[in-house]
Amino acid sequence: MFNVKNFPRKKLSWWLKHESDIDFESDFQRTDRVWKSTEQAFLIDSILNNFEIPRIYLIDFSRHDIPAMNRRRKRFAVIDGKQRLTAMLAFLHGRTKLARQFHIESDPQLKLGGLRIDDLKAQKPRVARKISDFAPEVRIIESDDRARVQDFFLRLNKASKALNGAELRNAFIEEAVDSIRLLAKHPFFRQKIRFDTSRSQEKNAAAKILLLEYESGPAETKKKNLDGFVRRPGLANTGRFKKAVKRVNRYLNMMCRVFQDQDFLLDAQGHVPLYYLFLTRLRAADRAKVRAFIVDFEHRRTKYRNQTGGPVDAALSRYDLASRTTNDRNSINTRLQIIRKKYASWRN
Repeated sequence: MFNVKNFPRKKLSWWLKHESDIDFESDFQRTDRVWKSTEQAFLIDSILNNFEIPRIYLIDFSRHDIPAMNRRRKRFAVIDGKQRLTAMLAFLHGRTKLARQFHIESDPQLKLGGLRIDDLKAQKPRVARKISDFAPEVRIIESDDRARVQDFFLRLNKASKALNGAELRNAFIEEAVDSIRLLAKHPFFRQKIRFDTSRSQEKNAAAKILLLEYESGPAETKKKNLDGFVRRPGLANTGRFKKAVKRVNRYLNMMCRVFQDQDFLLDAQGHVPLYYLFLTRLRAADRAKVRAFIVDFEHRRTKYRNQTGGPVDAALSRYDLASRTTNDRNSINTRLQIIRKKYASWRN
């Protein structure tokens, strides 16, 4: 069964009372990122100036529960519109305020910039009521079929915004994707990496190292390869896959000891799969000092890349050339061989 219908129009004050019934962190959500204060203020500006607000999509589990999707046992789960609904409720909680230059177009002389909801209630209750009485358009999905819900989400987002590979993959229902979500929450990805995660880049990196571990070495890590990997029938139930997940968790613990918090060495997603293969195949005795080597190696790469004239380092030239296509098996293999040789020379 699959049905999409309009939910009876409810004021924001109603949604505020039922906020605890909503799962804002369903598996379909892109990221933990919250809109900036300027973005939230702009939405409130749009409401007060009578601009149309895009509809919100929720799953309603009250009639047809899907335990695999309703992990937090809520009535609703947000499919699309999390940031909009969060921003509206945040304003009613008093956590955000109107933009400093805010004005109501129908009454430009009214000075409301920088006010919060309590200020509005005290000074301009009519304006405050306009926000609390605003009734966003909400569409409800009722279904007992997780695959249909997934398909709806993908079609909805392909039509409205460009999702990257990691965001689309995050909506897959395969159990292997659940393992990737858990790996992406490892302290290594929470604390050590320095690259942007606003578009689920950490999930992409987690998927790549799991694939590499599963294949026991260099492999193609393009979108089509990652998608094909997680969608293999029965993959998550195989002993080989389960052992790979355990090894990845164990090796990520080790990498947490190698790298610093917000490490500049991890400022790009493409570094993670290579460093993973390099470090996990080192002797345990070498791992304590390997970060010093990586710092020196990256310093030499930068210096060599910026030099004009001087001696040619064929290995570094090949490394930089291979770095242009970081998801190719040959690129990973080439860079891995070079960094291993450079480490052996550095250590000796």
